[in-house]
Amino acid sequence: YLTDMVSLSVGDAHPVVTVTLVDPLEGLGVNDLAQLAGVRQEVQYRILERHMAAGVSVIDPATAYVDYGVLIGEGTVILPCVMIHRGVQIGEGCEVGPFTQLRPGTELHDGAQVGNFTECKNSILGAGSKAKHLSYLGDAVIGKRTNVGAGTIFANYDGKKKHKTHVGDHVSIGSGSIIVAPNRLPDHTTTGAGAVITRSAQIEPGETWVGMPAKRHRSKS
Repeated sequence: YLTDMVSLSVGDAHPVVTVTLVDPLEGLGVNDLAQLAGVRQEVQYRILERHMAAGVSVIDPATAYVDYGVLIGEGTVILPCVMIHRGVQIGEGCEVGPFTQLRPGTELHDGAQVGNFTECKNSILGAGSKAKHLSYLGDAVIGKRTNVGAGTIFANYDGKKKHKTHVGDHVSIGSGSIIVAPNRLPDHTTTGAGAVITRSAQIEPGETWVGMPAKRHRSKS
C-alpha cells in the first residue's frame, strides 16, 4: 500500500516530509468498492456544484449522475433520476428528466426537453424540440420544434451496422411510431400513432403517414 512507503523510506534512511492538504478529502483512501463508491459520490457532488454555480438547477443531487466533461447551459433544469454521460452537450433552458439517460454523442439545443424514461444516444435534438415519454432516440438528427410522441423508437441497428435518421423542423411523430433507419422525415410531416416508417418510405414535406407499414395518408396542402 502507498501508506507503507513511509515506514519503508524511514527504514532505508530516506528523508520523509509532510504536506498539509488544503482539502482533507483529497487524502481519502480507496481500498475496496465501498470506498470507491464513497469517493465517487463526493466527486459527483462537486461536479453538480460547479453546474449549479453556473446557473443549472439540479432538483435532487442525490439521484443525478452527471459525468465529468458534460456541458450544460444556464437555465437548464435537471430533474431527479437522470444519467448524463461524458460527451453530452446540453444547451440553455433545457429540461432533462425524470428517469432519463443521455449517452455519449447526444446534443440538446436550447429549450429542448427529454424525460420520463427516454434514452438518447449519439443524437441531436433541435431547439425547442421534445421527447418526453418512453422513447429511444438512437443516431437521430432532429430539427427545431419537433415533437417525438410517447413510445417512439428510432430503430438504428440492423444487426450489423448503425444507421442515421434525419428529422426536420416542426415534425409531429405520433405515439408508438417506429422509424427504421436510415430514414428521413422532412419539415412539417406527421406520423400517426403506431406508424412504422420503413426504409422504403419516400416522404415529402408536409405529408401525413399512417399504418404498419406506414403509407401516405394525406399529401401536403
